[in-house]
Amino acid sequence: MKPIVFILLFFFTCCCGTVAFAQDKPNRKQTAVAEEIVIPEMNVSNKKLTLKNAPVGRRVEIFTILGNKVKQIEIKSPDGDYELNLPRAIYIFKLDGVVKKFVIR
Repeated sequence: MKPIVFILLFFFTCCCGTVAFAQDKPNRKQTAVAEEIVIPEMNVSNKKLTLKNAPVGRRVEIFTILGNKVKQIEIKSPDGDYELNLPRAIYIFKLDGVVKKFVIR
């Protein structure tokens, strides 16, 4: 009876042996730095485009609903107003991943 117990014990030890985990570096404290994401705001009224939190040096692209580019405005200040001088229609405005649809009346 004893040899069977030793054989079973040996079998389980070989098959289910202990697992050791090695670690290259000691645990380090990680600090998360929160980045503030600023999303530009666009608004159109009285044929004027009003921008807030816009990235300076980027461009606002204006398209018709058919996809034709009709105007491009370079941003000179983060907050400002820009004259559009566009005929009455529906337009799509694109700035840094922000896309909005406006109606010029």
